[in-house]
Amino acid sequence: MRYLLVLMTDPTPPAAVLQRYTVDLIRAGVLLAGELLADDALLIELVDDGPCRVVDAPRATGRPTAVWIVQTADRAEAVEWARRLPLDRGRVEVRRILNGAAALV
Repeated sequence: MRYLLVLMTDPTPPAAVLQRYTVDLIRAGVLLAGELLADDALLIELVDDGPCRVVDAPRATGRPTAVWIVQTADRAEAVEWARRLPLDRGRVEVRRILNGAAALV
């Protein structure tokens, strides 16, 4: 199964910490993709009764910092990888990725 791991933290952890974690995922053979996210996000609000609104993304605590897509046997293994992030604060959202284009229909 494929899972999306989204690291939410503020401030951004040192790059070396995230790099070591990513190398661990690669060595274990579970990493499909991984990226750091820029701080210059925009928030697009879609509404039923008018035009969409574009605003600077809120600078709230716990903004998305990095994402990884991993291939694991099950949810428990994906959660274990999330727990291995060597950080003392922040949170990781673990989301299963549905297979195929049929999931969007």
